[in-house]
Amino acid sequence: MSDTKPNITVDVDVTNPGQFFACCGLLELADRLRPGAEGWFENGQFQLGFVDGQVVSVSELLDEVLSCSVESVPGPDLKTTPIYLGGRIKIQLDWWLRPDGKTNLFKTWAANANSRQMFCKWHDPLKGKMNIVASNTQGLLSLSERVQGSYGFDSDLGWDALSVGFSFNEHADLKNLPTRPAVELLGAIGLQRFFPVFKEKEQVVEYATWHIRLGAPVARVAALGRFPEAVMHKLRTRFVYRGRFKGLDRATII
Repeated sequence: MSDTKPNITVDVDVTNPGQFFACCGLLELADRLRPGAEGWFENGQFQLGFVDGQVVSVSELLDEVLSCSVESVPGPDLKTTPIYLGGRIKIQLDWWLRPDGKTNLFKTWAANANSRQMFCKWHDPLKGKMNIVASNTQGLLSLSERVQGSYGFDSDLGWDALSVGFSFNEHADLKNLPTRPAVELLGAIGLQRFFPVFKEKEQVVEYATWHIRLGAPVARVAALGRFPEAVMHKLRTRFVYRGRFKGLDRATII
């Protein structure tokens, strides 16, 4: 582990699963683009540090995501096929699939969308916020935009929708709920390596935050709660249903 001060600081509510996974996504990007990067949670924030005194901005990390190629991996069902992010990132995303190729509960998008469309739909909304990101990195995960649909792991969005039933077909005026493009895009990347403890039969999800500076491979172990010395909090959430749509509820510390 390095002794350098954090280079990037982002405000985070770790009881919101989407914000937690988005922080994991930032660490994943940092690890792939700047090997040796380390991340940790501290005082309501997620910190990123880089080796050898490197100065890296959130904008640099996000630019790589926004400019990389996004290709569907050939498969039997275009709606749920894995996607591959090219450029310098080079990662395949398929966290919504079980080992047998069938979808798990994390596949939340409707039948009229496919996995590539779900990932790419956040590009333009986030591009439109990049000037704000550059001037207010800490508020990255709070930036919102009215976009139809969501991956379902931003629990704040779920609570807003829950109060009215969360059926877009029944509430046409809610088809453009204020979603958070950085949470959606980064969370989709973070879930690949940092897929949580998932009790699918009980529809329960568990994850953990860590307070020690860790690179992505070891942080993955901490996020599962299997690195006791590093764990700060263990959290539990579950899938909730809003009409025909489902998503993760706000987590509680256990």
